[in-house]
Amino acid sequence: MIFLKKSTKAGFILSLLLPLVFGLLSAHARVLDKVAAKVNSEIITLSAIEERADILGQKYVGAPVSISEQDLLKEALNMIIEEKLQIQEGKKFGFVIDEDAVDAAVEEIKKKNNLADGQLLEMLKREGRTLKSYKNHIRDQIMVSKITRFEIGNRVKVSEKSIIKYYKKNQKEFWEEGKVRARHILFISERGSSDEKSRRSKLRQAKKVLNEIRKGNDFSKLAMKYSEDISASSGGDVGFVARGKMVREFEEAVFSLKPGQVSDIVETEYGYHIIKVEEVLPGKTLTLKDAKSRIHQILTMQKQKQVYDDWIDELKNSAFIEITLFDDPAKNKSLVSKGIEKEKNNGKFNRKKKLRSKNDSGQRDLQKTWEEMYKSVEKSKGNSKIDEDSEFGSLEQKLKHIKKLRNQNRISEQEYLKRKEKLLNRL
Repeated sequence: MIFLKKSTKAGFILSLLLPLVFGLLSAHARVLDKVAAKVNSEIITLSAIEERADILGQKYVGAPVSISEQDLLKEALNMIIEEKLQIQEGKKFGFVIDEDAVDAAVEEIKKKNNLADGQLLEMLKREGRTLKSYKNHIRDQIMVSKITRFEIGNRVKVSEKSIIKYYKKNQKEFWEEGKVRARHILFISERGSSDEKSRRSKLRQAKKVLNEIRKGNDFSKLAMKYSEDISASSGGDVGFVARGKMVREFEEAVFSLKPGQVSDIVETEYGYHIIKVEEVLPGKTLTLKDAKSRIHQILTMQKQKQVYDDWIDELKNSAFIEITLFDDPAKNKSLVSKGIEKEKNNGKFNRKKKLRSKNDSGQRDLQKTWEEMYKSVEKSKGNSKIDEDSEFGSLEQKLKHIKKLRNQNRISEQEYLKRKEKLLNRL
């Protein structure tokens, strides 16, 4: 629709996934690489942190708030630590990411970013990396996605009572502005054009067509015949439009008309318009029934975030984490999440104090991207449609059961491993 507001944003936004993947693989030549942290038996190098910080720093470019280099390094380190812990946890459970899943993920990335095989290899070559190292990074990210879904999937439940409570408390969220269904006929003539003769000609043509409409001629047929907008083929129908989506002059005109009314000639930066309103939908508050799905999604995301944060804190507390990133020991000590008191209460962890960085949203953004990507990969492989919450809950119970049988010497170690592998292969 040519009368819409012109966007101030770039027309193409590259997927979050590609810059992260390639950014994390970018090579910086160093003679020596400092060990900046240890997570159980694994090390994190300074170069890995700096590379991650370079990528994270992009989200602050042009932002109203700035971040210091030290805080950026802290955020990058915290993100890498969390990834390491999740990958280690996945390996403890015996999760294995096969080559087919990795290849499918690579194909998905190439498809989303319009990359041919040769282009991908050329980019990796310029980075000084191999396809093997690239795939290993993707394998790690799929592992993070898999263990996260396994740990969090069956812990999040949203009750009917909580949905009703949220609806009553947040009525303003469910107000829908009124909309208008309209048609228009456009005669293109850019405002400020030096071709005054052409502008006068367009205006005369618009007046002639408006006169035909006033005589009772069919608006949609005239739109198909004269309009220079892409909506001409549909009789000038632009569908339902809302406030804030159109240029000011068009919006003021369309919302001032009643159903069946036709405007005078309206001039915008695009040219001359004749507008007809077909239908007006007044603003309204969504009913609980109509809002229920949206509320369920909101509450699910809130609970997932809380459960995820608690799980990460649990992993950090049970791990050996040593940080030597900064020369000042006090700064390193402050990075290690300690002192989180948790009590096991009906399987839930109650966090007394949150010690995570306020800038830890990057990991969740990355996790969300990989989660969406991995789901699409699983779907393309033809996985059966099952309820993930119940599936993961059932698997967890079965894993605990066979472990108990082994500990009671009711099955052999070999039988335990066989059953465990069979269960995990279902993921």
